[in-house]
Amino acid sequence: MRSGVVVIFGFLFTLVGCGPGAIHFMREGGEILDLPKIESQFEIKKVWRRDLGESYSNTNGLLSPFITGGEIFAAEPAGRIFALSEATGDVLWETNLEKDLAAGVGVGSGVVIVATRDGEVVGLRTNDGSEYWRAQIGTEILAQPVISGDLAIFRSGDGQVVGLDVDSGKLLWRVRRSVPALSVRGVSTPIIIDSVVLVGFASGRLSGIDLWSGREQWSVPIFRPQGSNEIARLVDIDSDPYVLGDSLFIAGFQSKITALSISSQTINWESQISTIRSLGSVDQVLLVTADDGEIFGIDTQSGKTLWTESGLQNRGVSGPLGIPDLDQLVVGDYKGNVVILDVNTGEMVGRDKLPGGAVLKIYALTDSGHFLVLSENGALSAWAIQ
Repeated sequence: MRSGVVVIFGFLFTLVGCGPGAIHFMREGGEILDLPKIESQFEIKKVWRRDLGESYSNTNGLLSPFITGGEIFAAEPAGRIFALSEATGDVLWETNLEKDLAAGVGVGSGVVIVATRDGEVVGLRTNDGSEYWRAQIGTEILAQPVISGDLAIFRSGDGQVVGLDVDSGKLLWRVRRSVPALSVRGVSTPIIIDSVVLVGFASGRLSGIDLWSGREQWSVPIFRPQGSNEIARLVDIDSDPYVLGDSLFIAGFQSKITALSISSQTINWESQISTIRSLGSVDQVLLVTADDGEIFGIDTQSGKTLWTESGLQNRGVSGPLGIPDLDQLVVGDYKGNVVILDVNTGEMVGRDKLPGGAVLKIYALTDSGHFLVLSENGALSAWAIQ
């Protein structure tokens, strides 16, 4: 295990690196492995399905739904925003902005926020979807907006982090950082720890920005570029930062996974796995889908690899979602297959093919063993493991 000191002044971090965007479902380019035969021990049962509208076949941004209080707030690329019942998928309200969307959905303080492709952000009321405010911020937002109290935080592809007043859309602060000329399109979602916004950049640096003033408190290199050309030197912080207890996990493209202690501000360990997918966990097992589609279970304390599953390589495997109550995880692939794995061994124990094309991302729902799938054709569907 490698340890080192990270010079950070506050506690925290918010990661926003250049992420995969909606094209992350595409297969990686190597030889596609056939799905192995699985003696399914579990059944994946559909709870409900809702077609939202335009598919993701002609867009490179991913509009992640926001799940809270028994409701799902979702959007589709052509500009429609929905509030759905988490239990049934019924539409509670729908608003059509009639503008292409680049990022969403952020929810908090009674406001639903999305960003359009022309640099405009729009706030809607959560109770009925009526328009609350609009603001032009002059840059394309690529990450899911984050709301904390009276502030909404936005992250653009050109290195800007912007803070707006959540009640009016008024610009409160703006931070600009240079980014490499070549980077992976998209940015990971910022996180907020103790009033500090943690943002990861395409340069491989992690910055801590004061939530209220917008002052950059610190900036440290997490990943350093290597190689002799621009492509080889890509080290975007792509995967969303992942917090588990006192640990913050940061993953980089063509780099590694770094585990940081929030309290001591030190590096606990590093693992030489490159990923642009979201991370997951069950208890003390960190779940990782590598860039080539291999799936790893890693001990969160030591960084030791507990198991590896290579049977889904080059199939555009999604980030893993842990199902703690069942000691399982689920992933999807570019053909719409959803696979259940045992979290302790990595063994594939169930599989089903879902309608809707490639699985873009999988999200946790409130009920145990239930999960939400965003598919390539723009549909949202809820499923249960039985």
